[in-house]
Amino acid sequence: MSAVRSTAQEAFTRDAVTEQLKQLLGELLEMESSDLDDEVPLSAFGIDSMTSAVLVSGVEKWCGAQLESAGALGSLTLTEVADEVVALLRPLPERN
Repeated sequence: MSAVRSTAQEAFTRDAVTEQLKQLLGELLEMESSDLDDEVPLSAFGIDSMTSAVLVSGVEKWCGAQLESAGALGSLTLTEVADEVVALLRPLPERN
């Protein structure tokens, strides 16, 4: 079972997560995902606390990651949020 879990988690690369975040944020902000720059703070796109909460909820529904930076999403870039998601989903080393 752990092999299946690891394989599923390996699908959550920075690029894959960034693309999903762009899709989620694009829908929330009614923008084309291609217009969202990975390296620009989310606040530049007009994200507010309500949008942040909806984005965090969307991420949790999508992959189960519970973002710790939810209150500070506006200051982060899509890449930084993606890195947090990937880190949260990274398999823990197996204990002997």
